[in-house]
Amino acid sequence: MESKEEMLKKLGLKTMFRISDEELPALVEEYEIFMNHVKVLEDIDTSNVEPLAYPYEIETSFLREDQPVDVITTDEALQNAKDVEDNQVKVPKVVG
Repeated sequence: MESKEEMLKKLGLKTMFRISDEELPALVEEYEIFMNHVKVLEDIDTSNVEPLAYPYEIETSFLREDQPVDVITTDEALQNAKDVEDNQVKVPKVVG
């Protein structure tokens, strides 16, 4: 079984973060605090609680209906784009 330090370093590499040895003790402490919070949440009895589709039991009715205003064409939307391909703005790849 790997240590918390090894697990956090591997996770850091997977998420493209380089964790230095100086940062590791503080990160382990934050991880333990977070896991204690998760443990508290896991201990809550939710066996008689119905799942909700929304965070509120009553559906909200105070939201306005969306009304299209100042609609522009695709050509108008793309006219200032630096690079366009297949009616979409082409951007440089940012994830490896």
